[in-house]
Amino acid sequence: MSSRLILSRTTAELSKPMQSAVRKMFDDSVIDDTIVERMSYLSDGLKVNGYIARPKADGSYPVLIWNRGGSRDRGALDDLRAYLILASTAAWGYIVLATQYRGNMGGEGEEDWGGKDLDDSLRLIDVANEIESADVSRIAVEGASRGGMTTYRALATDHPFKCAIVHAGISDLIALVNENADFDEFLDRLFGDRGPDGKREALRNLSAVYLAEKYKKNVPILLLHGTDDKTIPLSQSQALARRLDELQVTHEFVAIAGGGHVALRDKSYREIDRHRKAWLARHLGTPSD
Repeated sequence: MSSRLILSRTTAELSKPMQSAVRKMFDDSVIDDTIVERMSYLSDGLKVNGYIARPKADGSYPVLIWNRGGSRDRGALDDLRAYLILASTAAWGYIVLATQYRGNMGGEGEEDWGGKDLDDSLRLIDVANEIESADVSRIAVEGASRGGMTTYRALATDHPFKCAIVHAGISDLIALVNENADFDEFLDRLFGDRGPDGKREALRNLSAVYLAEKYKKNVPILLLHGTDDKTIPLSQSQALARRLDELQVTHEFVAIAGGGHVALRDKSYREIDRHRKAWLARHLGTPSD
């Protein structure tokens, strides 16, 4: 097996209509001042696919690991989404790394929702060491929806993150399945029949409200959640914010008025990005720091 984790890097290019769409949603720097690359890397010996977004200019840049939501190819990144989500942050002066998780978008293995997907995310810490201009002494983690759950799980490990951001994250699977029969059926298909006690234990082991006692109190977490989210209810972030208060874990909770579950679709991404940009600058710094 190669001693290097990154197996391949290929520059992603958008068609002119796609470039116009990105420029309409963000300023020109997202297209003009960043490079987006598809990559393959090794995680537990498997070839896993993902993306790198970075500034074009030479320099030393802080690193952000971004965890996608969804399941299988639903919610996966493509070149356009990589520009909209990753390059729009890279343009602020960060190297952004994202995984598709194993078994997705041509990657090897089988997707392990709530299992080895955490390995695929954490492996990006080591991947960052192989990327030119990456300042691995300043690294943060972020995720949305299912990726928020992955981020919460990452924070319960012995990690190097300086801060974290979660948008519409799943924090309590037990509460979620009690409120949403469709989600309950989805998890039953994933985990199989473990019986009531086994199922509850499995869901508890994935839920941030029960993992938070393992969090580092001085690693600040920004929780963002749309008030009109019909997929992952606002109560998921509210419950975790209360738990973090109890444990005295540094955090900030912001309810995004009128925001739904897909911020790019309902335009709430502008308000979300305002908070994200300020949070990263405050806790991770900028290239000149």
